[in-house]
Amino acid sequence: MYHFIYLTNIPSFYKLNLFNRIAEHKKILVIFTEQTSIERNSDFYTGERNFDYISIGNYVGIFKTIKLLFILLINSYNKLILAGFDSKELWAAAFLNPKRKNCIVIESSIFESTTLGLKGYIKRIFLKRITTAYVSGKAQKDLALALGFKGIIKITKGVGIFNITDPPKFKEKNEIKNFIYVGRLSKEKNLKYLISTFNELPYLQLNIIGFGPEEKELKSIAKRNIVFHGAIDNIKLPTFYRLNDVLILPSLSEPWGLVIEEAFNNGLPVIVSNMVGCSSEIIEINKNGLIFNLTETDSLKNAILMITDSSLYNNMCRNICEMDFNEIANLQVECYL
Repeated sequence: MYHFIYLTNIPSFYKLNLFNRIAEHKKILVIFTEQTSIERNSDFYTGERNFDYISIGNYVGIFKTIKLLFILLINSYNKLILAGFDSKELWAAAFLNPKRKNCIVIESSIFESTTLGLKGYIKRIFLKRITTAYVSGKAQKDLALALGFKGIIKITKGVGIFNITDPPKFKEKNEIKNFIYVGRLSKEKNLKYLISTFNELPYLQLNIIGFGPEEKELKSIAKRNIVFHGAIDNIKLPTFYRLNDVLILPSLSEPWGLVIEEAFNNGLPVIVSNMVGCSSEIIEINKNGLIFNLTETDSLKNAILMITDSSLYNNMCRNICEMDFNEIANLQVECYL
């Protein structure tokens, strides 16, 4: 008997870490419905799998759905956890499985998600088949409530578990001048705005880690204080974080923001936009980071100038050094036990 079967698309490293920790306490089965994505580093999918799992990504069309339903039919389980509501496999499972067993993971936030019109109506129909929602944080809970969800809501305060490393010891800094962005180079990440801001601050350096469809255009508008490093393997990211002083995530929409947790683990305060999903969960203004308002023209620039104050910056770093990342991860795991 499985404690739960978890239906998700791809085996991302942070989900593998979460499943491994849950499997230390409960017997689980994870079903991966898709192959790996070409939009990610190859090691995005690297990690141990100390749990039962099945991949049906090599099946296509109706055959994938049939395979999924067969797996559910031959196995005994207490709960079926569905990672969202955006594929036909998730819909088939939700409607052919007993409602009392159905759970959903909601990682999309109220900021970027549609709750009205036809799309909102379809999501409401799906949620009527769900008894328990595992939501990442307040922005995700607000989405569930906006869609009329009436069941049990559990706040996990995470979308998975990043590769936790031993954090650096606090070391006071007198000069804060190196900033880092980690993520895809795509429109929703708002990097044109980020670059234009740093173009006005030539005495500060911005290091950009990642790749994506806007790379060529972004390079064409960036001045010499902005350096593009391309794709970096996850195992090498701590080195890059620790060569910098502050992480910036200026997204127009960001369901959660796992890189913020990675930055904290490597001793960095953060600056994020008010549209980042985890901003109200893990960022304490002036204690471990700053939140800027996308509707205010100079809000990002002001936040950057503010965090270069060594007194404020070092106080943030002291607070971050006190964070217990394994305890935070354990709290997320407990939500599923």
